[in-house]
Amino acid sequence: MARFGARVRSRLLKQLLLMRHAAAAGKSAGGTDRDRPLTPDGRRAAETLGRRLKSDGISPDLVLCSPARRARETLEGLAEALDALPPADLDDALYLADSPTLLAQLRGAPHETRCLLLLGHNPGIEELVRGLAPANAAVEAGLPAAGLAIFQVSGPWSALSQSTARLAAFVTP
Repeated sequence: MARFGARVRSRLLKQLLLMRHAAAAGKSAGGTDRDRPLTPDGRRAAETLGRRLKSDGISPDLVLCSPARRARETLEGLAEALDALPPADLDDALYLADSPTLLAQLRGAPHETRCLLLLGHNPGIEELVRGLAPANAAVEAGLPAAGLAIFQVSGPWSALSQSTARLAAFVTP
């Protein structure tokens, strides 16, 4: 009986994936900051993370992604391993967004969303992870390039907060 209850509870929880883009070329590579591509190591890290998500049975049904090239290329690396990702919402508001802006975007997610991936930049994405999982030793070290925090979320997205999110995994390359 306890197992059934645990399974029912886990089905009621939603998943939130907060990810920082993979390693990108330096600003000295030319072009604008927004146009910086991933490095070869960054591409490999994104693909490896995609394979890990697939093996764990995690597949987002909503993707919010910064329109910066390095974020889009990270998403492409994930998509290569995950058979089906929904089209990403490439919102200009996510480019170098701060934590409150990112939180507002998440709170606007449709109620029926079960697994939401937000792919963005530091320092905003790291601040958001720390805000949702305070006093966590793994999080205190920071969110590196291609770092991923996976939260279980209870309640509606509109009420997302420290009290409705629980850090389930912290994955670093």
